[in-house]
Amino acid sequence: MAEATNICGVAVYLAPDAAGGLTDRILALPGVELEAVSGENRLALTVVDTPASLAIDQIAAMHRLPGVVSASLIFHAFDAPDDESAIETEPAACCGGLCQNSGAHARPSAI
Repeated sequence: MAEATNICGVAVYLAPDAAGGLTDRILALPGVELEAVSGENRLALTVVDTPASLAIDQIAAMHRLPGVVSASLIFHAFDAPDDESAIETEPAACCGGLCQNSGAHARPSAI
């Protein structure tokens, strides 16, 4: 089974007098993608785990770069691959399957 993808949305604020090329240095970090730029000092990034590094380590590395005022996690999710065989769809004991929401009791199986 494929592993979940760790996805982080990060807002980065650069100092007004940040050295040229700082954005390029940030984008050179593994797993970092530029999503949007606002003015010269604000970046919206997506950071994901790679085989060689964790997203949290790349966010910490951004903080250490001279000229980075802050790098804030604004979104986090694990994107798990769809695996229908891992979903238990038996009627729940609490309602006998009479819920209005047919997927209310779908949950990963214990296997």
